[in-house]
Amino acid sequence: MASNLNVTELDFDEIKKNLKNFLKAQNEFTDHDFDGSGLNVLLDVLSYNTHYNAMAAHYSLNEAFLDSAQIRGNVVTRAKLLGYTPRSVLSPRATVNLVVDASTMSGNRPNLIILKRGSKFTSEASGITYDFSTLENMSANLNTTNNTYTFNNVKLAEGRHKSLLYRVDNDIENQKFQLSDKDADTSTLRVRVQENEQSTSYQVYTKFETLLTVDSASQVYYLQENPNGFYEVYFGDGVTGKKPVNDNIVTVDYVYTHGEEANGASTFTFADTIVGLTDSVATTTTVTNAAGGTEPESLDSIRFNAPLTFTSQGRAVTSEDYKSIILKSFSNISSISTWGGEDNDPVDFGSVYVAIKPLTAETLTPNEKLSIKDTILKGKNVVSITPEIVDPNFTFLELDVFFKYNPNLTDRTAAELESLIKDVIADYNFNNLNKFDGVLRHSQLLKFIDQSDPSILNSTVRPYMFQNIVAGQSKSLNNFNLSFAAPFYESGNSTDFILNSSAFKLETAGVDHYFGDIPIANSANRQIIIYKIVDGQNITVENNVGTIIPSSGKITLFGFGLPADNTTIKLTLTPNSLDIAPKRDQLLDIDNNAVSVNAQVDTISTAGSSGSIDYSVNSRLR
Repeated sequence: MASNLNVTELDFDEIKKNLKNFLKAQNEFTDHDFDGSGLNVLLDVLSYNTHYNAMAAHYSLNEAFLDSAQIRGNVVTRAKLLGYTPRSVLSPRATVNLVVDASTMSGNRPNLIILKRGSKFTSEASGITYDFSTLENMSANLNTTNNTYTFNNVKLAEGRHKSLLYRVDNDIENQKFQLSDKDADTSTLRVRVQENEQSTSYQVYTKFETLLTVDSASQVYYLQENPNGFYEVYFGDGVTGKKPVNDNIVTVDYVYTHGEEANGASTFTFADTIVGLTDSVATTTTVTNAAGGTEPESLDSIRFNAPLTFTSQGRAVTSEDYKSIILKSFSNISSISTWGGEDNDPVDFGSVYVAIKPLTAETLTPNEKLSIKDTILKGKNVVSITPEIVDPNFTFLELDVFFKYNPNLTDRTAAELESLIKDVIADYNFNNLNKFDGVLRHSQLLKFIDQSDPSILNSTVRPYMFQNIVAGQSKSLNNFNLSFAAPFYESGNSTDFILNSSAFKLETAGVDHYFGDIPIANSANRQIIIYKIVDGQNITVENNVGTIIPSSGKITLFGFGLPADNTTIKLTLTPNSLDIAPKRDQLLDIDNNAVSVNAQVDTISTAGSSGSIDYSVNSRLR
């Protein structure tokens, strides 16, 4: 019997057992029945109380650390200690041109009109109407020839514009000014301070980024997410940032948004009025569709990015520093890769390369690239190092999948199993690829296929790489430099093509032509040709239209012309390895339409050794 109470257990049953053993060891309770008496109820109460306290202490301790906290408010608080502010919801952005026709307007037409920040446009995405707002004031002069006003490259953000006014009261310690919407896009936030309610002039405050140039007169504001999930603004203390005085009026205006729901909106209608114009007609032309909307930063993302930001300390020295700074200040990122010029191909000393895959589109817009270089990185990178923003380089994958199965172990038909495998591959592509560190691990993919149904006994996957080029009539414009994510497989027979292409025509009504390749004397590289098939024989039509470098997975095409513009040609090659690992700016993406799945009954599992007579295996290559 235990004479001392064991207090190390957390499980309810063990706690109650320890209490029983302790009481049984006491002389006062020698004759008591702990299971059948009222003491059993009292022991339950004591055990529950101890269990609750232990669990509360356990959870509280977990919430004290960034890695283990589960409540968003606690994760945000821990990240703040590292100087990190989580990203808010991001509104889809679009660009339009707006032409206002005032030719039917009576009276005098103003020489200049203003399109105010927050002016309203509407658009549809997936059958739902969304509001879009302008992000800045723009002006346009009257074109006296046709009585129109033209606003070029008007930037729109999905959502409604809201403006909040607060009065400064320095009697309130650490006064903060809260944005009233959890779905506020803080990248659209504007903070202004006026002397009093009657004042017509504003002082515009900018978001604090670094202590480098901040003093007691700096007009900066600080932004944080509070434990309730709202963002709030506060100001300096008169030492690190200017401190507004009593009765100053703080105006915060921003756009609150539906996030990713409005991505893809493409047709916009002006739904507001312009001061000074009556009976005018506004026409919009879309420059870029709405894209880039996303949900607030997830807990996993905060846990990952906060330590990186703290490590860089706002200084861009290593390539990882560039990654953390961009991740902190730029929201439209699905995946990012950074590397130094010494690791580039070709080597480019004095540069740092950044490849970004946006959340929705395939590439960043020119304005987004310029913003990263001139706004986010400027002043943080080493003067002698030039940042270069490059687009992702996609290598698309085509898969031939074969699997053996025992029909006696499943209720699914062969067609249903094939559909299941396609879903497994699609999930693998979504979860493991389409990011810069996404490696196609052949054995891992086979494991997912084999485990998808008990009847599947083994599987084979043959991967192929392909890229598409869009060629036209002009030979001078048909120059392509393609880089694949893996070296190319060579059979060892110089007469075998390692390059395969889809069919295209060299004459308007001609026969199908294809790209092929031949060896180059005294070289490991190969020369690309164009050929056609006549009576089952390959007839070379053009002898030199490019070069293949199998060891580095590169293709160069030049000097060929087609009868029609915008002809898409698919170039397919076999990787040298079943595992494919992208480098630098490369991304892998399995094309679901290029996945071929073939179910085969395993004759040995169904018929024993006699089934081995008809048992077949699949070739490594096509």
